[in-house]
Amino acid sequence: MKVLNFYPERCTGCRECAMACSLVKFGECNPRKSAVTVIRDEFKRYEYAVFCLQCDEPVCEDVCHQNAYTVEDGVVKHDDDRCIHCRLCAAMCPYSAITVHGKDIVKCDLCDGDPTCVKYCATDALVYEEETKEMALKRKEMVERILGTP
Repeated sequence: MKVLNFYPERCTGCRECAMACSLVKFGECNPRKSAVTVIRDEFKRYEYAVFCLQCDEPVCEDVCHQNAYTVEDGVVKHDDDRCIHCRLCAAMCPYSAITVHGKDIVKCDLCDGDPTCVKYCATDALVYEEETKEMALKRKEMVERILGTP
C-alpha cells in the first residue's frame, strides 16, 4: 500500500505543496484551502507538513453523524453531499488534518492515487511511496502516542 510521507529535513517551507493542492481542489492558489498545511516554528527553525494520515480506524468516520466519511482502498474519503458541515470531524481529528474554510471541509484524499502536492514539492519532502513494515510500525506507534491508546 502506498502512503504519503513527509521528510521534514528536506522541507524549505515554500508552501508550493499547499498552493498546488488548493489550485486542484478549489481552482485558486490559497494555502488556507489546502489539504496540506505547512506549519513553521520560527524559534526552533523548522517546517512541518500536516495532512491526513489515512488512519486505519479514522476518528472522523467514528464521530460523523451523517456517515460522510468512508474508507475506500485505504483512503479516507469525505462525501460533501452527506456532510452537514458541523465541523466535528475537524475538531476531533487528533492530527489537525481536517480543516474548515468557510463552509468547505478540506481533507486529503491523495488525489485518487496521484497526489498533486508531491509533484510540486521541489525538495522531495513529500513523497508518495510504498509503506514498509518499519514505516507502518512507526505510524502505529505515533498514533498510539497521540491518542494515548495501548
